[in-house]
Amino acid sequence: MTAAYRIDGELVAPEAFYRAACDPRRSVVVEACAGAGKTWMLVSRIVRALLDGAEPQQILAITFTRKAAGEMRERLNQWLAEFGQADTAKRIAELRLRGCTAAEAEALAPALGALDERLLAHGRAVEIRTFHGWFSQLLRAAPLGALEGLG
Repeated sequence: MTAAYRIDGELVAPEAFYRAACDPRRSVVVEACAGAGKTWMLVSRIVRALLDGAEPQQILAITFTRKAAGEMRERLNQWLAEFGQADTAKRIAELRLRGCTAAEAEALAPALGALDERLLAHGRAVEIRTFHGWFSQLLRAAPLGALEGLG
């Protein structure tokens, strides 16, 4: 059985699907069963958003379980370290897998190699949280008067 990649209900080639799904300028919904690669897709979107100019504090990834959040954090950190050590050809190949054209991948390869260092120098990480953790943080940050006004 082969995977079915669809965009707006239409069957598409895997390359077209990844080009659309990893593009940080698009809003997408990815539906897939367990083990289908959603973590890969979400972390790839985070990497592409960072390369597109987003600052780490502008990115919030929310998932259901601590395990999933941990896996996403671990994958992001692992990839950033690997991309920093990879040669240009490997970086281009990784960007192509994440939907970049050949020209885009070639242009972004140096930035991909420097992304880990950029984030470390920035001092703020991408937030990867559970729904419960994010809502708890939101409630702790809300002014008490606003909460009292809401009852």
